[in-house]
Amino acid sequence: MYTYLQNVLLRDTDQMSMAHALEVREPFLDHQLISYVMGIRDSYKFPDRPKKLLVDAMGDLLPKAIWDRPKMGFTFPWKHWMKNELRDFCEERINYLSQSPYFNAKELTLLWNAFLNDDPRYPWSRIWHLVVLGHWMQKNAMN
Repeated sequence: MYTYLQNVLLRDTDQMSMAHALEVREPFLDHQLISYVMGIRDSYKFPDRPKKLLVDAMGDLLPKAIWDRPKMGFTFPWKHWMKNELRDFCEERINYLSQSPYFNAKELTLLWNAFLNDDPRYPWSRIWHLVVLGHWMQKNAMN
């Protein structure tokens, strides 16, 4: 509550909602609700599955398909974006790096094409670092 929730989740929610002119409310952060729930023993809150009290309180309003499924992480679809909406942006930055005497143009082209062909050795994160570097170098007129 005092670290990840406050310093990351709430900050990111606020920033992303404001960026899109949305007013976001976090109903489960009501101070009276939190005070009440913090006073409940953990053995009641986590008897056999996470969020049991919430699921039980929702009754039939919350379908089993929602609460009884494997935990899923949330990640941004960088791979998809880089191959679609950001493809031109990425290619321009990779090409900029290719023109620099500090990089091997042939290798950069091989890396980019391997990424586009779903080579597992070249995930989006390896390529994105090069895109960002190319963007920085281009913006700062570094040849």
